[in-house]
Amino acid sequence: MKYWLLLCFAVFNVQAQEVNQDTLTENGEKNISSTPLYGAELYSLDTVHFGKFVIKMKMLSVPGSVSSFFTYDNQSWQGEGRPWREIDIEAIGIKPDVLQTNLITGELDKRIHSETKHTVENLTDYHTYTLEWTPDFISWKVDGREIHKELAENSQQVVDMRDTPQTYRMNVWISEAIGWVGKFDPVSLPAYQVVDWIEYYEYKDDGSYSLKWRDDFDRFDQKRWGKGDWGFPGNLVTFSPDNVIVNDGKLMLMLSTEAGSDKS
Repeated sequence: MKYWLLLCFAVFNVQAQEVNQDTLTENGEKNISSTPLYGAELYSLDTVHFGKFVIKMKMLSVPGSVSSFFTYDNQSWQGEGRPWREIDIEAIGIKPDVLQTNLITGELDKRIHSETKHTVENLTDYHTYTLEWTPDFISWKVDGREIHKELAENSQQVVDMRDTPQTYRMNVWISEAIGWVGKFDPVSLPAYQVVDWIEYYEYKDDGSYSLKWRDDFDRFDQKRWGKGDWGFPGNLVTFSPDNVIVNDGKLMLMLSTEAGSDKS
């Protein structure tokens, strides 16, 4: 195998079942901020049940940060016996060029994580990320090369994902969990996740895919997307709609010290 492939896609093979940001926050030193911080979340107005996403983007990678694309069942956070359903692609700032793949199932108070870390050389440059979700497997690829795959025959989480349609989302935020994402320094802001385009392929019963739509971000499509304006426990930022920016054929999700401003 060529050495550059080994460098670009070396897998740390860190399986962190039940070891996640909640545990790390409880047991380790926390990131804090004495001033307000702002992030961004873009979310879909519709749901999908299986399919393939292909996204050309620059991930954000600074200590303390999370930069992501993920699918998510909007009812998960409510608890009360509702299942948690989430499939993640996340750049985390613990070290340069660290990408994490993850499935989250279970319930709000008993979430099951299966975190695996990978090295992607020059993570903050443009790469093409592919997430395939089918009844039989879930697969993650970078620039066409598969870096992780979970099979239903070996993973109850893949089986559990079958039951619930999910939204699709991207966000940037600062985690309290230093042990997971590294120590945050506000001088690193502003920082951006930049998306060139995204495609969604519908999954067919015969196992094939059909392109359903593509967004080149020539404008903000209000029929497809919404902008988050909330936070959640363990997150130092408030999501601001003003930090979701579409300009010159690019989507930018911004971390900043002022909502809608790149001043730091």
